[in-house]
Amino acid sequence: MKIKIIDRAKLTGTLLCMPMLGAVLIFQSERVAQGLRDGIRLCMDTVIPSLFAFMVFCELLSRMDGRALRLLFMPFRWLARLYGLPEVTAPALCLGVIGGYPIGARMAAAMKKEGKITAADAERLLCAAYGCSPSFLAGIGALVFGSAKAGLILWGCQLGAIVPVGLILCRRGRRRETEHKYTPSAPQPFSERFVDSVMSATRGMGVICGFVLAFSVVSALLGALPGDVGRWISALCEVSVGCSMAAGMGFLQAMLMVAGCCSLGGVSVWMQNACFLRGSGVSMRAFYLARMVHLPFSLLLSLLAERVFRLSEMGSSAVFSSFAQASPSVSAGSGVSSVFLVICCLLLLIGGRGMCYNIPVQT
Repeated sequence: MKIKIIDRAKLTGTLLCMPMLGAVLIFQSERVAQGLRDGIRLCMDTVIPSLFAFMVFCELLSRMDGRALRLLFMPFRWLARLYGLPEVTAPALCLGVIGGYPIGARMAAAMKKEGKITAADAERLLCAAYGCSPSFLAGIGALVFGSAKAGLILWGCQLGAIVPVGLILCRRGRRRETEHKYTPSAPQPFSERFVDSVMSATRGMGVICGFVLAFSVVSALLGALPGDVGRWISALCEVSVGCSMAAGMGFLQAMLMVAGCCSLGGVSVWMQNACFLRGSGVSMRAFYLARMVHLPFSLLLSLLAERVFRLSEMGSSAVFSSFAQASPSVSAGSGVSSVFLVICCLLLLIGGRGMCYNIPVQT
């Protein structure tokens, strides 16, 4: 009975909101177009140059001979043991925090589908193989704090906060399943591995850019909300918008804002992860819990870094102008349309799991 009531509520909300959303897209077409232009600029100037080559590199690594991988990622094999994860997850633990947010989820999904790890292992791996790239935070540091070194130190704080997350969440439930056996497939020639890697990275890049464009439009429409309400909601949706807001704050507030946004990643990144996991049977419940555990540790370590390294003295506070140009614009407009947009976003988060979250593909 309760399920039927929930289903009816979802259906009613969909029937009410979808026509309104269509009307918003029609009557706010110029705002939508500007959001798309901002998203395309962000993809061309930042997302593709910083991620595509690294995604091809990650795909090549995942297709390497097992012995070579064991030697290359020896320190991360020890870290995997500490977290109670299979040693085969070592590359994902490394590249997930160096290559940027979606890399860890992409590698976890690939290893699960190839039979290298179980669904439970992949769920625990997601908790630790997640983070922004050092180049991203170095750029943030240079633009917000006037020091790329300050950004790299904050990136180190993000890494440090992953360790308690791994110890608390990754080790939990590690004995629920028996040891997973994996039979390696026959090695491929390098030419085949390279072609497969480029094709796979291209598909993944399309998913990432698609979500960047979609949330650029969302952020542009949320700008119609009065005051800074739209900006704060946009900050929860997209990490770049949240970081751009730090420019107008004092140093301590800006540092905590950047650390918090990079710790969470935003709804856009969460949905990118979810779509990479689609059909793998891997749940993201532990991942969401890990974000809540990681956030306070990252803030505490950032405050400690400020005391130890005197981050405020590394560079003068700079206006976040160049990065803000790549972020979706925010301005005044019709508040009614933005209210309906927020309702549609909530419906998507509550009821959209069957589309791209953790529902296995039926064959």
